[in-house]
Amino acid sequence: MAVKKLKTQPQTLMVPEGLYLLPTPVLLYQKATGVLWSNPSFEKEFGVALAARFVNKSHLHVIHERPVTLDIFSMVGRHEGFVLDTIQGRKVPVELKVTHYGDASEECFLVLVEDVSSKVELEKQLIQNHLELQNAFTQLKTTQEALVQAAKLASLGELSSGIAHELNQPLQAIMGFSQELQHLEKLSPTGGEFLQDIVNASKKMAEIIRSLRSFARQAGEELSATSVDHAVEEVSRLMNHQLMQKGIALEVKADENLPLVTANPIQLEQVLMNLISNARDAIEQAKRRDGKIKVQVSNRENTLFIKISDNGCGMDPKTREKVFDPFFTTKEVGQGTGLGMSISYGILKKFNAEIKVESEPDRGSEFTITIPSISKLKGESA
Repeated sequence: MAVKKLKTQPQTLMVPEGLYLLPTPVLLYQKATGVLWSNPSFEKEFGVALAARFVNKSHLHVIHERPVTLDIFSMVGRHEGFVLDTIQGRKVPVELKVTHYGDASEECFLVLVEDVSSKVELEKQLIQNHLELQNAFTQLKTTQEALVQAAKLASLGELSSGIAHELNQPLQAIMGFSQELQHLEKLSPTGGEFLQDIVNASKKMAEIIRSLRSFARQAGEELSATSVDHAVEEVSRLMNHQLMQKGIALEVKADENLPLVTANPIQLEQVLMNLISNARDAIEQAKRRDGKIKVQVSNRENTLFIKISDNGCGMDPKTREKVFDPFFTTKEVGQGTGLGMSISYGILKKFNAEIKVESEPDRGSEFTITIPSISKLKGESA
């Protein structure tokens, strides 16, 4: 094999002529002298001066901020993470494959420089695809949860009207006869106490029936152009005095010139009142002396955002998942029917609106209602 001699300061580095002909960029490094030689393929891509710069500088330009010195050229193996500047000014990611060259006593090493631009781009694309798949999975899961919730509400709606009718008549008889018996003088104290328990339980059942009837009537309610800020103002006026008596501050902020939405104003007020009432109960459960409920209404791109937040007891993840389920409640027995949030969820769906909750134990909760304005709905239909 023909050999060319590369003169160095203290020694001569023997370079086989075959290395000149290799299409792959090659570096030849002699550790004893610190001489770094490059073949024509390397010089064509990266320039002959670049090889000299390796000798004069202590490091290469690398990605991942991993420091690399000339010692890397005497470390046998594959090394990733380098970026070299080409003659054209591009930054090319490369891998260095280092092997022993010649007699071990000469401490020479052959370095193959492989352009891995395609590999790096492929890795980036795979990462991007993975992120897109994750986002798609998250959206699919959210949609699935919404469909499950809608199915629950639909099933409950079909049953509620018949159940309410069947239970109401015997319940009215129980309540009527119980109240008549309370006026009889011959009842013993124990009998009077039992009878009062019957009346109280009957009233509780009547409240549940009223909620079921309200839920069953949702589909037939008429929608119209509705002012969200007016609904918030009305509910705040109704609730403010009660909250003040309990030492809870109510703070309301709304953007000016809010657009109208398609909704039923009475039902919208019902939803807002239910959310504020739940916030009040959460603050009382946490026994906070600085209880505060914030209602914020904003408009972004013809979509209204209604945020109702509190500094109450908050919810754990399991409670958050079930908060819109029918008959689910965290309140003590007799304190709630567990229908308020599911009814609110169904009402908002009818308005083409959505509701989400963020909450952590002991850090309060925030419910966000998003509802499109009339102008946005017109734009979508157009």
